Amino acid sequence: MTKPPIICISANPALDRRIHLSKLSVGKVNRAHSAQALPGGKAAHVAMAARALGAKVIWLGFLGGVLGEECARQLRKLEIDVVPILTSAHTRINLELIEDAGQITEVLEPGGLPTPEECEEMLRACAAGLQQEWKGALVVISGSLPAGMASDLYPALIEAARAAGSRIFLDTSGQALQESLAAHPDLVKPNRDEAEALLGTPVHDFRSAGQAAQELINRGAQRAAVTLGAEGIVWLEKNGSLPWIARVPRLDAVSTVGCGDAVLAGFAWASLQGKTNEDSLKLAAACGAANCLAELPGRISLGDVNSLTPQVRIDRA
Repeated sequence: MTKPPIICISANPALDRRIHLSKLSVGKVNRAHSAQALPGGKAAHVAMAARALGAKVIWLGFLGGVLGEECARQLRKLEIDVVPILTSAHTRINLELIEDAGQITEVLEPGGLPTPEECEEMLRACAAGLQQEWKGALVVISGSLPAGMASDLYPALIEAARAAGSRIFLDTSGQALQESLAAHPDLVKPNRDEAEALLGTPVHDFRSAGQAAQELINRGAQRAAVTLGAEGIVWLEKNGSLPWIARVPRLDAVSTVGCGDAVLAGFAWASLQGKTNEDSLKLAAACGAANCLAELPGRISLGDVNSLTPQVRIDRA
């Protein structure tokens, strides 16, 4: 039986420019070794990682101008179905400057602001798809909202997905996260910094990450995971339960961009596969670790995931 698809929704996609150079000299002319243009934004990274795991993936998002067309073209090359919501505003460009020593500097453009009519079209396309050909899909909403956009778009998408019987996994920050919690997403996955900013308390170890996850559930999430970078993941699968902790092996990372998105893709794929809590967390952590080894964000290798999964250590707090 064919598994339902994963729908990756992006309100603020980008075309990512990854530039390699010897050393970034601020205020001077810098010459690059190489440059690549890649589909970007958190939802694109989730989509690419989920596709690498074997999922059928549909990416739905705002796209405008020739940069938007290029994003769609590259996603389709990876066998990801694209449902574009065409906008008058052009798709943004993000810069990732990678020095030979490994230091990474990111410059993120603000996204173009979709019109109210374009936002309504996204809601309509999402609701219609989930009620019809995407029935039973798992919906992943990830990434920021363009500056100036009302933060009620994500709650409206969550309500539309729930009305269609779909589960919703969410990865965003700030006001968008705060308002979306009240719509009761099935899983939220902030990183350490995002959890600290929302809750106003430090997240410095597994214990405080578990407390942060519980507070996210108190505010409306059904389940919550907090990613801690190289330290691992803390996951609370229901209100009041003992947190699960995933510790990942130490790796020489090519880049950490997109690791949290790969984690979310792992959680989504594990949910569709009906995996146990322990196996779900182990797979999600292995996906994040595999992204560290990938040459490009989200382009995880299934072989790396399979080899890293047994190396993930799972504990209960």
